Amino acid sequence: MRAVGDKPTGSIGPGFDRSGGISLPTSLNRFIYPFILIVLWSAIFIATINRPALFDGASSYHAEAVREMLRSGDWVTMRIDNGIRYLEKAPLGYWLAAFAVSAFGLHDWTIRLPLAVFSLLLILLIFRFGARLWGGKAGFYSGLVMATCLGHYAFTRRFAPDLILSFFIAFSLYCYARITIEEIEPISIGPIDLWCAALYISAALAVLTKGLIGLIFPGATIFIHILVTGNWKILRRLQIGYGTIIFLIVAAPWHVAAALANSDFMWFYFIREHVLRFLEKRYPRDYGSLSPPAFWCLGLLWLFPWSAFLWGLVKSFPKPVWSREKTEQACLLLFIWIGVVMAFFTLGTAQEYYSFPCLAALALLLGKTLGDLETGRISPKIGIIGIGTMAVLTLSTGFAMIALTLIGGHGQAQTLSATLITNPETFLAIDHLRDLTPATFSYLAPLVYPTAALLIVGPLVALLFAARKRWMVSFLCLSVMMIGLCRMYNAGMVAFEARFGSKNLAEVILHDYRQGDKIVINDFYEKGSTLNYYTGLQVLVLNGSGGVLWYGLQDKSAPRLAITEEELLNQWKSANRIFLFSKEKPLESFIARHPDFSCRVLAEAGGKKILVNW
Repeated sequence: MRAVGDKPTGSIGPGFDRSGGISLPTSLNRFIYPFILIVLWSAIFIATINRPALFDGASSYHAEAVREMLRSGDWVTMRIDNGIRYLEKAPLGYWLAAFAVSAFGLHDWTIRLPLAVFSLLLILLIFRFGARLWGGKAGFYSGLVMATCLGHYAFTRRFAPDLILSFFIAFSLYCYARITIEEIEPISIGPIDLWCAALYISAALAVLTKGLIGLIFPGATIFIHILVTGNWKILRRLQIGYGTIIFLIVAAPWHVAAALANSDFMWFYFIREHVLRFLEKRYPRDYGSLSPPAFWCLGLLWLFPWSAFLWGLVKSFPKPVWSREKTEQACLLLFIWIGVVMAFFTLGTAQEYYSFPCLAALALLLGKTLGDLETGRISPKIGIIGIGTMAVLTLSTGFAMIALTLIGGHGQAQTLSATLITNPETFLAIDHLRDLTPATFSYLAPLVYPTAALLIVGPLVALLFAARKRWMVSFLCLSVMMIGLCRMYNAGMVAFEARFGSKNLAEVILHDYRQGDKIVINDFYEKGSTLNYYTGLQVLVLNGSGGVLWYGLQDKSAPRLAITEEELLNQWKSANRIFLFSKEKPLESFIARHPDFSCRVLAEAGGKKILVNW
């Protein structure tokens, strides 16, 4: 295996010996490095795969689309709420979850299983990618960054296709790097080079995972890389003609089948969900968007704790950018990859997790930085300053969390929801931080104190080893810290399970449900979509025909699920048994409009209630 060096023949560089020959990792390291990464992945991702329960919103109605796919046998047109068309997303992630559910049954962990598997595949791909670019140990550090950065874990807590998308984008660019930068010999079947075929198949699978960005991101990255380096002769090597045919063979069938099954698919999927959403003109606007500064700054958080080494990106930036030297070309490719993703979402709609497709490129560049620190190619003082700065910040954060916990007063609140501030509804998860109060920290003290301890101790221990130039031990200390922090992160989500999900209320409904009963959500469907998923029963929406159900309900063949307040009140007084689900504010508004409304509270949790008329 050839590693791309960044020194001329005769020099010592990653992957090269003194004579300019290839220095391969020892056979032992070939197994130890992936083994460590797999252990870290297991401790972080597999250990928490079954909790928390799915939350209201995208996670649960995406899981409902999987359940409905298996129930109906229709793998072309996805549906939610027992029959409403859901055309917003490409299907590959849902197909993979459906295969997992078919094999192991419908459980929260089987819904998450494809994300966990692709998380491992992405980690190992980045390790392999980095090892070929920078050498075995720097490749290991690239995988380490990918496995333990906060964003990788945080983004896999929701059932969404972004991680799978990121793997296919990374794999397509890995194939491009092998062809262009390493200039490997073709491995052909007939006239088709298998490395080129893998590039186009991966891009097609990315499109089947999350639409046209699966083609735009690798395509734009490759085009700009060729443009800047001036390496136009590589176009013949990339077999664009054969590649286009291969791409269409993989990507086109589902799109054609969906268009034949749904006459409005082409407009809805390509114009509404791609163009209008990017331009922030999609109706109804049931999503939020970060400001460009917030979107870029959050990238620092998602890279934690490895954002302490972001200064290394400056040293890795190619000088000049058009250099034909292979390490310079590799760095250029990674910077273009990051720039394409970040610029695209900066110009359009940006949510917290949209930067995920460029985390792999950042992990590769940071892996190079960590490797250069260990070999002395970068002054250790800079690395120590970086870890020291992070230690100061985490120390301050840890003590601030402890102070807020003490200020909140232990044991005064009986429920978590009672400690929170109810802010206006938001579509951005990050905005829920405004709900927290000192009383919240106090209520969650058993989680806050260990989290604060990890933030205080982890970077300080890593700094101690860095000062002694024990870099690998320092990096592993940060990785172990992240195992603990990710476990605490997950425990926090479990603590907020009742606030952001409704599984417990769904179980109450199932216990008392009788054939013919109706379940009504007093808001948009997604505000209580876990009721649909965990009961398997169709739900009605009161004054909430917008949101994710809006377009599906326009279909004349769709079941009528939107009801008016007048219809609800008439049925409420009849012999029909109704479960009315509502959050506090919509319920207060409803009661204010109908002060004589008579009901019984069957159950309540997380600021939500189930009201019944029996």
